[in-house]
Amino acid sequence: MPYTPKNHGTDETNVIFDFCDVLLQWDPRGGTYDLFAEQSSVDVWKTFYDEDADYGFWHYDGLLDAGMDAAEAAADYRAHHAGKADEGAFDLYLAHRDLAFRGMIPGMDTLLELLHTRGIPTWGLTNFTADAVDYAQGRYPAMRLLNDVVVSSTERLKKPDRRIYELAAERFGVEPARSVFIDDKPWNVEAARDAGFQSFVFVNAMDARSQLAQAGVHL
Repeated sequence: MPYTPKNHGTDETNVIFDFCDVLLQWDPRGGTYDLFAEQSSVDVWKTFYDEDADYGFWHYDGLLDAGMDAAEAAADYRAHHAGKADEGAFDLYLAHRDLAFRGMIPGMDTLLELLHTRGIPTWGLTNFTADAVDYAQGRYPAMRLLNDVVVSSTERLKKPDRRIYELAAERFGVEPARSVFIDDKPWNVEAARDAGFQSFVFVNAMDARSQLAQAGVHL
């Protein structure tokens, strides 16, 4: 249930989390290896997840995060791979997207629970799809401790666009200078700083606790 915004800027620090590689272990490449080996081929798997491919998985993953409909993405993928061995690869992935979720990053469920116990508001700001966010929050109870989440596919804005940070501050009712943003990608962290947030690059849960303490969030 969405959190009712209020002004947190004067008396408490807010903590805003990215999702993948910060809270979640999301690994579509590793998660679907056995699936492709059984139903397609390892060569198709390698081609599909090639980061340099013009119309491979990562190209369409970015489009999904930006708001493209999954069916539209799959149709476009098929059009670019018609008659090739990997023509059905994106459909295979879409039918088994749950395999990409490999659990929470070690220690991050505990960190969310500690912040919640201390009454420190926590939020999400992620380049992801809305259905993936719903799935993660349904599967991992600690993810439901986030008061609200700004999702790129819903807003059709992606980090590091400054506008998505400004939108998050407005949506959550927080003051950026009194908020800590945590992301694994340095360019997203830098953009958050430019938008007025305290921000740092995620390494692991222990380092995050240390960084939060430096920002005045003591657990």
